Amino acid sequence: MFERFLFIQYQIDDSTVHVITCNGEELEDLKSLDDNEFAANETCRLIKLFTDDESSTVHVSIAGGRKTMGFYAGYALSLYGRAQDSMSHILVLEDFEFATNFYYPTPYEHFVGKYNSQEHLNAQHAKVFLANIPFVRLRNTLPTTHPLRMNNYQFSDVIEQLNQVNQSLSLEINVTQRYIQVNNSIKADLPPREMALLMWFADYKIQGKAGLKAPTGSHKGEMSFAEQEYTRELTEEYLIHYDELKESDTNIEITKDFFDSTKSKLKKHLEKQLGNELAARLMPKQNGRSTPFSLPIDKDQIVVVNNFKDRVI
Repeated sequence: MFERFLFIQYQIDDSTVHVITCNGEELEDLKSLDDNEFAANETCRLIKLFTDDESSTVHVSIAGGRKTMGFYAGYALSLYGRAQDSMSHILVLEDFEFATNFYYPTPYEHFVGKYNSQEHLNAQHAKVFLANIPFVRLRNTLPTTHPLRMNNYQFSDVIEQLNQVNQSLSLEINVTQRYIQVNNSIKADLPPREMALLMWFADYKIQGKAGLKAPTGSHKGEMSFAEQEYTRELTEEYLIHYDELKESDTNIEITKDFFDSTKSKLKKHLEKQLGNELAARLMPKQNGRSTPFSLPIDKDQIVVVNNFKDRVI
């Protein structure tokens, strides 16, 4: 009875060896802060590159080398690894762990010096074990539009983005240049309608108001008189902020459909540029179904920069 084997040939040459370089020069070792930063960024970039190829299977070995390199590789694989990817470490019998000039179990007799001893060990008798390391796979928990999935992010950016989630939050709304900035570091650009909506909620928070009650009517012809009046009041309030963005749209009316649609688009823009976690901390929320919407941050955490009015709130 014959068994059929499938052999896969892997190309291993200069084209498949990636050397960390700085300004065109190969790094011989990691001995400075800059060296470590280059190693982190390049390791993260390569693992993301390899895992973006759906036909690939990535295996990361953290055995040997500088401890920082093993950590970076394992961390990057946790961020970008898929179901088919794996990570391992190599274990060796304790006697050989620090043996002098021991590299691998040789197929022939080869004696090496035992650590801190005059005794010699035969490398032919050494035993090594491949230990698979389970790791948390975060890739599928992030949408494809998440900033960490973008190609222009380096390792330091990834760490900063993740750490922002656990920090106290500050929000700057720059009306003049039409962007928001979170914790003085991460910026996001918003279209006029979504920007005006966030400004509206921020203004309510700054003024100490309880929150903004969402409209209930969708079509003017179907609204009660009270709903029409409330829609008119909301529209006037919203247009105060919308007009500050130098936009004119006389067709805007804050109906239920407009409110829900604009709020949903705001959420998508924030998630795409800030990630789901930070976006969730900035989106207007209700404490209950019948309660008003309010920003989930304190008023002293909000700064509005508006050079159109030449003032800072």
